[in-house]
Amino acid sequence: MSAPTPTWVTNQILGFFNQVRSVDEIVNGPIKDDPSDGAGRTIGPSLAARILREKNALPRRRFTDFEQFDRIKGIGEGTIRDLVYSFGTPAAQAFQDRMYDGTIFQENWTLEFDRTSFDSQKEFNELVRDGAAFRAWVVEKVREIGVARGADEEQQAKMTENLRSTYIDSYSNSIPAPGYALALWLYEFDADNWFGWEQIQKQTESYFSYHLGYPWEMELRFFKGFQQQGIIRAGIAPDDLPVVVNWPEKSITIWFSALYD
Repeated sequence: MSAPTPTWVTNQILGFFNQVRSVDEIVNGPIKDDPSDGAGRTIGPSLAARILREKNALPRRRFTDFEQFDRIKGIGEGTIRDLVYSFGTPAAQAFQDRMYDGTIFQENWTLEFDRTSFDSQKEFNELVRDGAAFRAWVVEKVREIGVARGADEEQQAKMTENLRSTYIDSYSNSIPAPGYALALWLYEFDADNWFGWEQIQKQTESYFSYHLGYPWEMELRFFKGFQQQGIIRAGIAPDDLPVVVNWPEKSITIWFSALYD
């Protein structure tokens, strides 16, 4: 038996089908064939038309529960796999992909992340709501990343000591602040030669609105004054450590970056 599809993924799927208005938007949209189960067709015109009819027959003309969608004739296991493959990219990976797709150049600007997901909603909630526990978790996680990437003991000590005492500046996506704050951090890498502020702000705002429309949120927590020591190749790297708390995905993502100008 396959593992249940995470709620945030089914919500992404329903969000897509709730916003489309035509067969063409479905057939020629973002749905891709999952290569893990061999070549095959995704959603064709007939099934797309049936999905629209079923949606429009609902009281609010929108799917409010994944079972409403799943029980439509023609929606089989293969279709669900294709949809999960198409809409199951975590927010951090989607953001990195978009940044490297014409916003920054991977060859000279490294943007890396470490994402940890939690199976238990209770465990996740307790961790991110407890300031001391959250700080301790980030300290240990950064230490683990440093060890894995070859940071020496002195570098590890400096990073962990900094994280234990630094101020944490927090932003919620209930307002546009987190996207703007992350864009400002990225701006500091190359302020003198900056030419794409609007583009980078567009990408950071898109990151924090990845799950828009559902009663969950993402948060940005900046560990102020943090200086990375040996986690990635030395380059231009402004202070501060951005950590993103993603409630829908039950995940915590730590970002590292350096510019080689």
